[in-house]
Amino acid sequence: MDKEREMITTNEAAEILKVKPSTIHKYVKQGELKPVYEDNWHIDNTKLFYKEEVEELKQKKGKPGITTGEASKLLGLHTATIFQYIQQGLLAAEKKLYKGREFYFISPEELERFKSYYEEQKRNEGKDFYDKDKNYAWYQEFLSPEGKDSNFLLLNEELQPYLQSQNGEQIPYEEIEKAGYKPVKKIPDIGYKTQKGFAKFQFTESQEFYRTMGLFYSTLGPKNIKVFLDKENKITVEVKPILIKDYIPGYIFSLLEESLIEGDISKRLEGVFIDSDLEVLAIAIPSELKRKIKEDAAKSKNTIEELVISILEDKYGRLQ
Repeated sequence: MDKEREMITTNEAAEILKVKPSTIHKYVKQGELKPVYEDNWHIDNTKLFYKEEVEELKQKKGKPGITTGEASKLLGLHTATIFQYIQQGLLAAEKKLYKGREFYFISPEELERFKSYYEEQKRNEGKDFYDKDKNYAWYQEFLSPEGKDSNFLLLNEELQPYLQSQNGEQIPYEEIEKAGYKPVKKIPDIGYKTQKGFAKFQFTESQEFYRTMGLFYSTLGPKNIKVFLDKENKITVEVKPILIKDYIPGYIFSLLEESLIEGDISKRLEGVFIDSDLEVLAIAIPSELKRKIKEDAAKSKNTIEELVISILEDKYGRLQ
């Protein structure tokens, strides 16, 4: 025995480890914690432990990372949204055993990385890709005053739109109309489509992509399209299911096939059908459970459907 080492009682050890005294006895029995004296129970009505060994056990038994609940508070997101990011592979987390149960844990470094990514993603989310007043949209094609096409509305490094002319001139957004440029096609105001889900494509910038966006704008309208940008200059476009009856050039159809990451695209007699990969699963649940799901969906700024899908994906894994 080392008399200079600080000793503490069972209750004090339990307080440090934030467990019940009975759990301390369990640790002793399992050999995880060794008392200073093996036979002192009846003498002092307690076992004594070296404090430094209790502190070492505390570190060993500490949480192996940040929980999803803690991450949701740190990021200001609902727990269900955190699960969605984990299942989508955007936030790295590991399932580990903690206090007899399995939990997802996130390392502090990973959470910091994701926080930067999330903030950048929110900045780059294409909520303003469409200007309703001017009826202009990102990547839209324009005609020059001479009637030439291949002039496109692009974005600079600060994500501010400008018109890139066929001859390489960059025309400020506010001066497009004054310079005599007009859209090749006006973007129609098409109402929200009620079909479930979205087909998701990921593109890199090219004239083929710009003309594909023109096809989406003319057949779906901006209300049925979502546009997202990332740091690697990838452009993710989500579109509502649609049967496109307009003629689609072969190069655009090939680009759509190559760029599809979620959903389905197929040629039909009537045209080209773009669909989500969602299927209906009809279930009846108690009204109180439905109320709770509805509340959680509202808190996480998701639809009920999105929340339930995230819960199911957490249970069964995200299928690819």
